[in-house]
Formats: sequence, structure tokens, C-alpha cells
Amino acid sequence: MKSFSLKLLAVAAASACGTAAMAGSLAVTPSKYAVEAITNSSPVTLPTASLTIGVGRTDAQDFTVVIKPKTGSTFSAASCSAALPTYSNGGGAGAATVSLKRASTAECAYEIDVTTGFDANNGILNFAGLVLASHGLGTVAATETIGVGVWDLGETARIDNSADLTNTVGQTYQGVTLTATQDTGTTTNVDDTRGPLFGFLAANDDTVNIASANFALNINGSLLTNAGATFTNAALTNVTFTVTGDFDGVSTNFTAGSNASVNAAAMTVTVAGTGASTTASFTATSAQLNATGVTDGNVGLRTLGTKSLGTSRTYGLSAVVNPALAGVADQNLAGNASWWVWGANAVELRSAFFNNDTTNGNFTRFFFQNTGAAAAYSAVCYSDDDAKTVTYGTAKTGTMRSGQTTIVAADICTFSAGQRGAITFTVNAPVSNIKGVYQQALNGAAAGYIALERPYGNNNTSNGKNF
Repeated sequence: MKSFSLKLLAVAAASACGTAAMAGSLAVTPSKYAVEAITNSSPVTLPTASLTIGVGRTDAQDFTVVIKPKTGSTFSAASCSAALPTYSNGGGAGAATVSLKRASTAECAYEIDVTTGFDANNGILNFAGLVLASHGLGTVAATETIGVGVWDLGETARIDNSADLTNTVGQTYQGVTLTATQDTGTTTNVDDTRGPLFGFLAANDDTVNIASANFALNINGSLLTNAGATFTNAALTNVTFTVTGDFDGVSTNFTAGSNASVNAAAMTVTVAGTGASTTASFTATSAQLNATGVTDGNVGLRTLGTKSLGTSRTYGLSAVVNPALAGVADQNLAGNASWWVWGANAVELRSAFFNNDTTNGNFTRFFFQNTGAAAAYSAVCYSDDDAKTVTYGTAKTGTMRSGQTTIVAADICTFSAGQRGAITFTVNAPVSNIKGVYQQALNGAAAGYIALERPYGNNNTSNGKNF
């Protein structure tokens, strides 16, 4: 018996199976879709895929090419024949005719009849116009791929790569994004003529009556709709913005023309929510947005001018995009939970309890330490019953000198009945400079002290800057 070397047997086997040549390649530039303008059942036309055959073929050495969608996705079977691939020879010799072998939602198969032989990497098939009937592109960050295999005419053995060549043909991105950069330029003004902290410092685009903060909505015009058109504002019905925070003492009547706007024309939009609600919303129609790119927006809050706005507030901004295409879910834009942070040129000190009884040798006083320059103050008293009225005395307003200041509680205010209440001091000074305590004692007896609370302890500067 004649024996053959293992080396010769291996070469013979490789030649028979066609696995020695693995030079073919598949080139595709994936289409990028906006999630707001596509559903999983939206038919999408795939970008052109170019298959370079990595092996040479002689005259009449025909073969089969099979193209398949990703598992779980389907082709439009009709597009298999409508999108018959074209053959080119890559600049070398070669010619071939292409015919449809079979078509289904699972694959498109084509017979390639070689009329003039071509060398390796000179035979190119271009697949243009294939349609995905179903896919997973209806969610953000989704991808779709295709697989292409090159087989002998009977489809019993591969003649090029040992497995299907795969490539991404589609990707999905968020088409609308919200930029809500933190604004810390709003300062409530202790010297407002209507009362301490009743209005704003006129600085950083704020007026004494209206404080404002900006945002930007971007429509990514580099993305596509399900139909392959440029993604624009026409793909949207509207965008609803929500502002969260403390609205006590400010107007949320956005229809008045000063509380919300979008785009360069500063169109006013409608709102739901008024008074001291914790949220206020306004909606911009698609026509109020730029077709693509950035649409600038603005929210302004107008003081009612009737009460203190406090020394610190934080507002958040978010949005919900309502697409126009049926079947597309609303898209939530997180925005920024600390989008707009207010400060003040004053500090507040509070006590939930004090007593202004001066009879029978009672001492009821407030002591303050001021480590900075002399600062003006004002006080607001609250009775323990709505039926009781507050009468203010000469110490309702005054000056905290540098050093220690003592104020008798009854000189600030008294009540129509009883002596118990709560109090808030507003001081035109940095929070780091002022400390205070309330004292209650009988003459000659041990005293009790309550430290005044600073509800906005992160405040540490003054003179028009954020605390």
C-alpha cells in the first residue's frame, strides 16, 4: 500500500473544503436613526453593502451568495428581487450575471453565474435596497446586523470565508437632547423696597421682578427617520418641560408672557400649575422648535412681591418628547435636578419657638454674634394660632452691630393673646458671620437657650453673590 504524508493530506483537504481562503470582506456604512422617528415594525431600507469575494473564479465556476438579517429580524421578501445585487470586477478582468435563487423573510439567496473569470478580491457584489420589515431599532442604542455567506452552487460547502461575514447596518440614537447647565446667578435681595428678600438683584440677566435661567434643546439633524429622511422637528408633536422646586411667592402664570419661552423668537407657551405647587409645566409645539440644531429656551419666575423668597432655592428641569409617528413611545429627558440654584445677599435665622413674656421677672431675649461689619436685619413673627394677631414693636427692624447685639423679644413683637410664637430673622450679612440664640430665664434662676437655626447652611458670601 502506498502511503501519503500528513502534510499532503492536509493540503488536499483544505483545497476540497475551500477553507484555506478567508480573504473576503463586507463593507457597510450603517444608517443612524432617531429613536423618536422609528418603531420596530417600521420598514427600513438598508444601506448599500459591498461584498468582495476573497477567492478567484474561472469561467462558468458559478456560486451562491446568501444574505440574512439578524436573528429575530425579518426581510421584506419582495425586496430580495427588487434589490437584485449588482456585480463589478474591481478594475480587473471578470464578468458575472446575477439572478434571484430564492426569497423569504429569513434570507435572500442569489445565483452568481461567472461569464468571465476573475481573480481573488476582484469580484464585488453590491447589495442596495434590501428592506428590513421588522427589527429592533425602536429603542435607544439598538443595532441591526446582516450576515453574508458565499457558497458553491449546490450550497454544500463554503468557497470563501469559513463563516458568514457580518456587519452593522443600522443603529439608533436619541434624536432630541436637553442641556440644562446649572445657573447660580440668581440672588434674592434683602434690600428690596417691598420687603427683605421680596425680589431679586438686577444682575446676571435678572431684574428686580423676574429671575430667569436658560436651557437648550437639540435636534440631531445627522440622524434619519424610519423613511430615511433627515430627522427634524417635523417628526415631533411637542415637547413638555417640567420645572420642579419651591414656587411659593412667585407667579407661575406662564401665559402672561414672562415665565417661559423657546426659540429665538421667544414664543410664549402654555402652562399648567400655579401658586405654591412643587412643579410647573409648559409645552412647546414642534413649530416652536428649530428644524435641526439647538433651540434656546428660557424660564423666568416673577416675584409676587408680597413675601420673602428666602435665601436658597433649587429648581430642576426635565422634559418629555412626544413623537409624531404612531407607535413611538414618549422619550424622557432627565435634564438637571439642580439646574437653577438661588442664593441671597442675606442670611435667615429661625426659631420654631420663643416666648415674649416679660412679667414676673422673666428674661426673654435674643443674642446675636456678628463677626463682620454692622448689618441691617428684619424679623417676622408667627403666632401659635390663626385667631391671634401679631403687633410689631420698635425692634422689628434694626442693626446688628459688629460684636454682640441683644434684643428683647417683646420689643420685636407681641401677640393678641398668649406669649408663644415662632420667628425668622433676615440679616444682610454672610451666614458665616452671624450666629444667634434665644434665651429664656427667670431672674436669678438658670437660663435656657435655643440656638437659632440657619436653614440654608451652604450660604457663605454676600453683597450680591450667591451664598
